[in-house]
Amino acid sequence: MVDQAPPLSALWSGTEARAAWRRYWVRDTVSGLSDTAIHYGLRALPVGLCARIGWRLGIWRGTRHPTWHTRALRNVRRLRPELDDAAVDRTVRQMWGHVGSTMAEFSALPRIWDSDRVAVDGLENLEAARATGRPRIVAALHLGNWEMVGPTMLALGENGFDVYQPPRNRFEQRIANYVRRRFADHLLAPGRATARLLYKALAEDGRSVVLYVDEFQNRRVHAPFFGRPLRLDGNLARVARLARMADAVIIPAYCLREEHGRFRVQILPPVRVGAEKDRSGLAQDVARLDAIITPIIRRHIEQWFMLHDLVLDDV
Repeated sequence: MVDQAPPLSALWSGTEARAAWRRYWVRDTVSGLSDTAIHYGLRALPVGLCARIGWRLGIWRGTRHPTWHTRALRNVRRLRPELDDAAVDRTVRQMWGHVGSTMAEFSALPRIWDSDRVAVDGLENLEAARATGRPRIVAALHLGNWEMVGPTMLALGENGFDVYQPPRNRFEQRIANYVRRRFADHLLAPGRATARLLYKALAEDGRSVVLYVDEFQNRRVHAPFFGRPLRLDGNLARVARLARMADAVIIPAYCLREEHGRFRVQILPPVRVGAEKDRSGLAQDVARLDAIITPIIRRHIEQWFMLHDLVLDDV
């Protein structure tokens, strides 16, 4: 959520208030204006060139951040033990390239969405979900360029309820809202009010929603679990609970980058969870969803946005 603008009096209101003032008016302004200039500069470039520039910048920046880079290397060794050292290093460099391309491609999203650059596999699974006559929850992953999932589902006739984490920087949020609102009916920030709106959209209006189930909260990646203890307070559990309450089906979906500026969205078979009154089965539903997304992320670990944030020391 974007911070509220601190008043000038914050400079005389203690260390924490002064830091907040400097962050909002100085640091965020400098970085925000820089990001805005880069955004509009990249927007003028061909999509493929934009993605290639982002790829190179992503590798350059990521490999020079020792904490993130070392953690990503360690995670690949643990999650893909069949890879040798050269393959591990190559995988992490590819991950940084994908992250960089995704950031750069944000400037070209409208042109990508309006083009033939996004292919779709699994349309029969979407039809199977529709054939149930139940509301639908798209459980998306931060793979490839995940910004393709929501607009693709909207283009396929699904409704555009999309939950995302707004940037704290007000300049970044303006850019994000301007781009995303062209291709979503409703953009919702996480919170209790949003949960109520989602339930109403599903249970009463029969609409569909897009929720991302691999999550980063409080500086930790909580899902997939990768052998860690099962959690019933994260996005996987929220999706399972919402599906139970609204009697909805869950459609796992994700996007993979096939080349610079070209993508393929994968739609998986729909998943039914237990009834709302069967509360004892919630953990089984969460474990089932985790079992679906974990091998997908392992298999495409080089395209996973959260690889460098994942901490597995407690496994």
